[in-house]
Amino acid sequence: MTAAAAAAYDPAAEPLLERVRELSVVHGLIRDLRGAGAEGAAFGPGGAHGGLLLFEGTAGIGKTSLVDATRRMAAACGCPVLYAKGGEREQGRAFHVVRQLFRPLLVAADDRERHELLGAWWDMVSPALGLAPVVPAVPAAPEPQGVRDALDWLMAGLGQRHGPMAVLVDDAHWADRESLAWLESYARTSDAAPVLIVVTRRPEEPTPNADLLDDLAGLPAARRLDLSPLSPDAVAALVRDRLGAGADDEFCRACHAVTDGIPYVVGQLVGEVADLDLRPTAANARKLAGLAAAIVGRGMIARLERAGIEAVRLARAVAVLGTDATLGRAAALAGLDTDAAVAPADKLRAVRVFGETDHLDFAHPTIATEVYRRIPPQARGALHARAARLLIADGHEEAQASTHLRATYPSGDPWLVARLRSAAGQDLRAGAPDAAYRNLLRALNEPPFGEERTAVLYELGLAAFLHDPRAAIEHLYSALAVAHPDQELRQPIVIRLAKALAHDDRMPEAVQLVDAEARATKLSRSRLRLQAEHFLWALFWVDDNDGHMRARRLRSLAGRLAGADTTERCLLGLRSYYGVVRGDPAVQVRAYAERAMVPPLSWVDEDWGFEIPILTALTFMYCDQPDRAEALFVDGIAALEARGWRGTHLAFAHALLGHIHYRQGRLAEAETAVRLGLEYAERLGPDAPARWYAIGTLIQVLIARGRLDEAEELAGRHRFGEPFPQAVVFPVPQTVRGELRLARRQYAAAAADFAEAGQRLDARGVGNPGWCPWRPNLALALAADDPSGARRAANRAVGQAYVFGAPATLGTTLRVAGQIVGGAEGLAKLGESVRWLSESPSRYEFALSLVEYGAALRRAKHIAEARIRLAEGLDVATRCGADALAARARAELVAAGGRPRRAYRTGVEALTARERQTAELVVRGLSNTAIAGELAVRLGTVQKHLTAIYAKLGTDRDGLAAYFRESGAPGPGAGEPPAYT
Repeated sequence: MTAAAAAAYDPAAEPLLERVRELSVVHGLIRDLRGAGAEGAAFGPGGAHGGLLLFEGTAGIGKTSLVDATRRMAAACGCPVLYAKGGEREQGRAFHVVRQLFRPLLVAADDRERHELLGAWWDMVSPALGLAPVVPAVPAAPEPQGVRDALDWLMAGLGQRHGPMAVLVDDAHWADRESLAWLESYARTSDAAPVLIVVTRRPEEPTPNADLLDDLAGLPAARRLDLSPLSPDAVAALVRDRLGAGADDEFCRACHAVTDGIPYVVGQLVGEVADLDLRPTAANARKLAGLAAAIVGRGMIARLERAGIEAVRLARAVAVLGTDATLGRAAALAGLDTDAAVAPADKLRAVRVFGETDHLDFAHPTIATEVYRRIPPQARGALHARAARLLIADGHEEAQASTHLRATYPSGDPWLVARLRSAAGQDLRAGAPDAAYRNLLRALNEPPFGEERTAVLYELGLAAFLHDPRAAIEHLYSALAVAHPDQELRQPIVIRLAKALAHDDRMPEAVQLVDAEARATKLSRSRLRLQAEHFLWALFWVDDNDGHMRARRLRSLAGRLAGADTTERCLLGLRSYYGVVRGDPAVQVRAYAERAMVPPLSWVDEDWGFEIPILTALTFMYCDQPDRAEALFVDGIAALEARGWRGTHLAFAHALLGHIHYRQGRLAEAETAVRLGLEYAERLGPDAPARWYAIGTLIQVLIARGRLDEAEELAGRHRFGEPFPQAVVFPVPQTVRGELRLARRQYAAAAADFAEAGQRLDARGVGNPGWCPWRPNLALALAADDPSGARRAANRAVGQAYVFGAPATLGTTLRVAGQIVGGAEGLAKLGESVRWLSESPSRYEFALSLVEYGAALRRAKHIAEARIRLAEGLDVATRCGADALAARARAELVAAGGRPRRAYRTGVEALTARERQTAELVVRGLSNTAIAGELAVRLGTVQKHLTAIYAKLGTDRDGLAAYFRESGAPGPGAGEPPAYT
């Protein structure tokens, strides 16, 4: 149907008493939703949109009836419905609700359609959706955030295929944690998508996942409707509809009194009265209290027991199995033949314990809860153990049987330990480490013995690592305590424990742990592996006072390595980064980095992690090869995304990619990348370490772009200050704060920041102003009040830069020295700075030096050369996006008597109508779709992309040059090479 059908639908036609308000709200939301699918309708603010609605109330209040009405309403209005129902027995089964939501549509599609919907996400998310078995050989487990992102992608694909949709989750208080985590994160943006989310829950129900439901209910877009009991008039209407219009008023009032107006209880009571053929008179009103007591609680159990012992056994079996109940499986669990279970099932339907459907399901969840709670604890555990074996014997994975496995009583059963470990592995590979953790905790309580106990403790540490590093540390220390010195698992335990300690900001402990283990081991290859971990975490130890000795040890070790395996190449990569930090000659450290990357180190090697590949890639950036670093980051990010590592890994990767762009002078791209990294970090929580990396670089970018107020606000909002992390962060947070204070001309405070950070860095042997420019910045902060101190700091930085030898670092430190020294000597240093930076890829630093040099030339009365340098500085600064520097260059150029050229702009908004039309024609005429797509996205950088077309398509240069002349756009002349690429 169309949006018009949605508008014409009448909620009052629904057979629900006293729910007009709720149905009207649903109808309004669906009408808005259908508007999203109408031709010409807009999404988001000001247009049609989705919504989030929660029905809340006690058991039996009518939440499921409203969900059913919503399903009918959505179907009548042409909206596909994704439906799921939480189950009390299934709330510990990962992605149980998600599978119910998506499987019907996905199973109905063929393989091609399913792969089109999921695309590159297929391998990552298909185990969570139950579309493919969880294969143990899968190389890596996705992070929970990766699975949530994949489900978001799936929702977007389904929306494109099917239009506006309704997502209905009944009894969400019993939904599994993994599904609720996705639903809560997706609901944060659902109001901007054509999706209506309707959730029912009992707010008073104490469940392990109540926090996620509270978060969902607390979202700004959430609308909560608390359902009220039926009024006496509504109860009377229900009674007379079923028992006849002549039902006595007193009888109807008694029905309301004994049921408290709960719709489910009213319906059951009226059914009992009808079954007993009890006339609805005032005289019979006093019998209603006893009948109502038989609906729930002891009365219901008594009613069940009257159906016979076989019916009781079958009801208990179904209560234990939950949604796994089939007639054959429930009969087997109850100790009955399948044929013999038919009659008890019919009896249970007759007494309204089971529903009227062909499925074995209770008439209401409260009955299932009551039956389950009445099973003696020991018998309940035995039933769960048999249920688990039945499911596994039927070919189901251990993860599906895990709820039953966990509900058994500990007995030292090796079979159960093995099954729980297998279930945990399946949950990990499906992206559900919390579920894996629960399974392993239960396995530990069985308990396991000997080496298997060590393995379970180790696996517990792995499962806890993402969501609770401190629990991971506790389990890994326990595993280490029971591991034999020669046990093969001991080294992986130490390595994972060191990583967990590092992530918990306990760097000294991590360094000392792996160092002690490396010294104790007798196997040379194991020692080498542990030494690599030792040197890695020592890099991030802020207060490491043994840095000089450690660097000498690594230098000696790396000199003997050939790069024969991953361990040796990782050590070579660490040697290169140690060299960067300490300021060893760039040629030397780059050579080590090259050896480490043949073949390239993997970002998704679970045994090694992504830290060393990142540090090695950054080595190229510091050595003035940012393009090489960028290429490695792009490849690494693609590998992370393919594996579903979209949490901490992508937060760091995008933040540091933004830092590479910043060092290149691509400030707009740097800001985009760093903001994306910050977005990923914020999804991890307020204390995520990646947040420091992203915010530090973003502040630097905003300073470079002249947006100091925004940088100040960002620092305040994210509490970017004391206490600083106890782990090394780059850019160093304290120096970043000093740079902001320096830009604000708060010289004393800035100098204090730089001096304090420098004292720590010097103690650790950090001697490269290209890695952390605290000395040049300290010189600038001291220039006014302590000229001699400023000169000493600047000269020391220049000396360190000459040792390192990278043009960008040399040019930057020489510029500061020239500013500090002044006069003819300062002018010479500024000129030398420009010459060095002209050979470097650091365009923003080049622009800074050009403007400083041009301003100094103007003050020295070298006007002609000043104009040339300032004009060039203006051009480079504008292209970098450094607006404040461009404004200063323009002012200096005017002061020198020059006329600034029309400002160079980037982006579609910078094009004239004719330029835009011509560029679009070029795009449509290209045969190479890849180039066409890139050009279409970035129309503003016309010259850059047409230059690429020269090389790749052999386009006629004279014709394009004519276009540039006619349009007035900056570009090359006929037959000339492009001036800027």
